[in-house]
Amino acid sequence: MPFNLPSPIVRFVDGAALVADKIGESPCSVSSFRRGNDRFFLKWSPSRLAATTYGVLREASVLDWLSGRLAVPEVVMTAEDETGQFMVTRALPGEPLFRRIDDGLPVRELFQEALRLVAAVPANGCPFDSTIPVRLEELAYLIDEDLIADDYDLCQWPDSGPAPMDPPGLLRHLQATRPAETPLFSHGDLCDSNIFLDDRDRLAFIDLGRGGLADPWLDIAFVYRNLREEVSEAEAELFLSSLDRPDDPARRLYFEQLDELF
Repeated sequence: MPFNLPSPIVRFVDGAALVADKIGESPCSVSSFRRGNDRFFLKWSPSRLAATTYGVLREASVLDWLSGRLAVPEVVMTAEDETGQFMVTRALPGEPLFRRIDDGLPVRELFQEALRLVAAVPANGCPFDSTIPVRLEELAYLIDEDLIADDYDLCQWPDSGPAPMDPPGLLRHLQATRPAETPLFSHGDLCDSNIFLDDRDRLAFIDLGRGGLADPWLDIAFVYRNLREEVSEAEAELFLSSLDRPDDPARRLYFEQLDELF
């Protein structure tokens, strides 16, 4: 987090201690702080990410649009200066879904409900485009600017054709194999750290910077991967069998590959 915060943010924080939040792999910085009995989050994205889905002003716009459509954090304020973009949100009640996984509790039905709630957001009038052409353009920028994730693994798909052995190769592969889309509203990063449950198991959602119109298999692929990697292959397959459509492994693979460098 930059040392010098914009003055409106400084006034709102009002001297409260900023506690770094280490959950997640985003290049943005997140800190929590308290004012009285209320807890807030301060999120900052560097200026060179302003035009990407990491930009917090985009996320703030998505959250504002979703208010009344989906349970998401309240945006308290935003600001921007030469270092980047800032957003203060009110903390959601409850705990992230990964706590249930850590405790060995069942989560598949909660993932199913999360997917249902997100897909139920009306797509008509949604002003946010997260379709494949937009994401590929963003990926090209991240590669050119050396802003991609540093923990990628491009050797994990031996059966997906010629192995894309470097980031530009993966981009070319994704451009050449782009599927047709039927866009609906998508969370864009639907995983166990971005789904919250209160004490009555009501669901809410955070980290919606990639939220917008996208193919429904994007969110499906993320849930399937999360269950496969953090719970079990069997639970992941049961999730697929619960869908209202036949499985499409090629689409799931495509969206996993598209996410690898983010």
